[in-house]
Amino acid sequence: MAQTNEMRTAKVSGAPDPASRRARRARAYGLTWILLPVVVFAAFFVTVVRMATAAPTTHSTDSLDASSAAISVTLAKVPDIQATTGFVFDGDTGEIYYTKDADVERPMASTTKVMTALLAIEAGGLDRAVTIGADAEALAVPGSSRMGVSAGEKIRLRDLLYGLLLPSGNDAAVAIADEIGGSEAAFVDLMNTRARELGLTHTHYTNPHGLNDDPNHYTSARDLATLEAAALKLPDFVKIASTLHYSIPETRTHKGYELQTGNDLLAGSRSPYPGALGGKPGYTNAARYTMAFSARRHGHLIVGAVLGDPSWQVRTDDMRTLLDWGFAHVGVRPAPPPVAWSTPDPNE
Repeated sequence: MAQTNEMRTAKVSGAPDPASRRARRARAYGLTWILLPVVVFAAFFVTVVRMATAAPTTHSTDSLDASSAAISVTLAKVPDIQATTGFVFDGDTGEIYYTKDADVERPMASTTKVMTALLAIEAGGLDRAVTIGADAEALAVPGSSRMGVSAGEKIRLRDLLYGLLLPSGNDAAVAIADEIGGSEAAFVDLMNTRARELGLTHTHYTNPHGLNDDPNHYTSARDLATLEAAALKLPDFVKIASTLHYSIPETRTHKGYELQTGNDLLAGSRSPYPGALGGKPGYTNAARYTMAFSARRHGHLIVGAVLGDPSWQVRTDDMRTLLDWGFAHVGVRPAPPPVAWSTPDPNE
């Protein structure tokens, strides 16, 4: 009876017996082992999210710092190019970034063909058939950069422009001049008239190709760059002059042609520069190595010209240096070293 009363007293007071305490302890341990992995996983997840969120900010800052440093180094010293004359400016705003004897009149060689192309495109009707004359065929010979046309062929004006600007065809230049001007002499008059309209005060033409080192056939680096910028406003010029290789299939009126550019800055060429657009190189003994060049990066257009470089390799180095210099003024870091035959990103 005494034992029964003690058991009743224990139940009334709420004191658990040993068995109950063991059961509760077991449940507590089990709950702890269930919750522990959940807590650990949650902490890990929060840490990963924070790291992922913070990473882009840190990377962006580092990139900006690196770009700013590269631009500062580029702008620390005005370029010393080997070309006799040079000029670089912003093709969108007109702001001038570099001059070296920019108004000195010099032989221009095949950069002449920028004006020839400009007039042909402005004349329109690029899909018309042009009959090749004997005077054009006369320049399709060794010693003359050529497309390779033959008298009597009928070739589209558009295709002749590819032959003019890619392999720098002197024969194509004469064929275009005959078609647009009626004769080579009449076309030269059109060239000089258009030069005056564009404000090219240090430019004069005596032929549509630049093959002959006539003392009355000359331009300046400023004028040539200005002409290049005017041509770049024509989508057909940009498309044609920026083409690396162009095939013209044989038809019943003409043979087939395979045309390759001489612009070393274009993607896929010997020294590709990011964003390079159509330009025009040239060479004669008197002119040495010349070129009108341009590139668009990060939405900015830089245009320039060099006259009188000692070699095509030096010309390429000068152009890359001047493009980097121009882009640095608008906050774009220098282009990476060139990788031959590659296609660099215009916005790198």
